Order: sequence, then structure tokens, then C-alpha cells
Amino acid sequence: MSFCVPKWDASQNHYSIDTTGEFRSSGKYSISLKKDTHGNTAFANEEELHDSTDSIVNLLIKEGSENSWFSKLPSHEQLMKRIRHSFAKLSLPNETSAILLRVLMTPKLLTLVWMPEVSRAPPMCFEDSEYESESDLGTEPEFEESSLPPVALRDLAAESKEAYLLTRLRAAKARVEEEQIRMQYFETTGRMPPDSESEEEEED
Repeated sequence: MSFCVPKWDASQNHYSIDTTGEFRSSGKYSISLKKDTHGNTAFANEEELHDSTDSIVNLLIKEGSENSWFSKLPSHEQLMKRIRHSFAKLSLPNETSAILLRVLMTPKLLTLVWMPEVSRAPPMCFEDSEYESESDLGTEPEFEESSLPPVALRDLAAESKEAYLLTRLRAAKARVEEEQIRMQYFETTGRMPPDSESEEEEED
């Protein structure tokens, strides 16, 4: 199964259909991400997005029919015309791909909600060399032990780069959290929160 049983959200007036853990862990429909000119999260390849969306809609129709989830569902072609894409959150610098998290369905719109994630590394494999024999593989070179005392090795450049990347990651996370707080304020009050700088100027 790729999808969980649809749940009705009365407050949002739509059905919410989560993808299963098996679907998300497979990475089959993982989509590449990028940052646009404004720094917003965007899809890197529109053709890749279209192909994955096409397959996802087919899966939804198939499983919906098998489980009798929908009394009447539009055709594949009609659903493709009603597709909208959204992100569950802003992507961090190291999150360069996204997987489908859930589908939000109304009579007129099908919203695919994507979750940014760190790209999976390709599987590691070793190829047999025609020049290697079994005896070669089973023999290891011998090295004489050194009489010098052991010295701890430190890669200062790597440590400095790691510290820099951690600082960038923390700053990006703080910006995301700040934006989430601003959106919560807006949803609660109906007004955008004032900027802290303007508040300080008014107090002065």
C-alpha cells in the first residue's frame, strides 16, 4: 500500500490522505529540490516532477478503487489538471530532495504536500576486477612497526568547515522557526506581526 485510509478534516473542509511509511522509505518518488532566486524551496526538474506526479495519481486511483474510498473519482487526465504542489516546510541547505508526505483532496483540487529531506546516498557496491585472483585478495602486505611515538592527527581545515556548516544550519533553522511563529501569529490574529526593528524605533 502506498496510501493510508483518507481522513476527513472538517476544519479545512478536505480529505487528508497520508502516504505509508513503506512508500516514503522506498524513495521511489523522491524529487530533486533547489532554491529559486528569492531563496524559496522549488523543484529542480519539472519533467521529473510531472513523471512522478503522473505515477502518484495512477497509484491513488488504483488504491482508491480497490478499497472503495471514493464514490466517484475523476479520470486520470482530469485529476492531473487539478494538481497543486505544496511543501510541508522550508528546506534546509542539506535537504536537496523531497518525498510525498500526503495528499489533500477537495472536489476541485488535489494538493500534493512534499516533505524536504536529505538526499539518500547511492548504494555502495564493489566490482570484481578481472586482474585480481583469489590469492591476491587473500594476501595482505606486511608492514614493519614504527618505533616513533603515536601522534594524534587533526584536520583543522575540515574542523573549521564543519563548524561553519553547523553555524549556517543553526541560522537556517532559526529562520524557519521564526517564520513558523510569524505564521502562527498571523493565523491567530489575522495580522502579520510587526518587525522587531520597527518596534525598537517606536520605543525610542
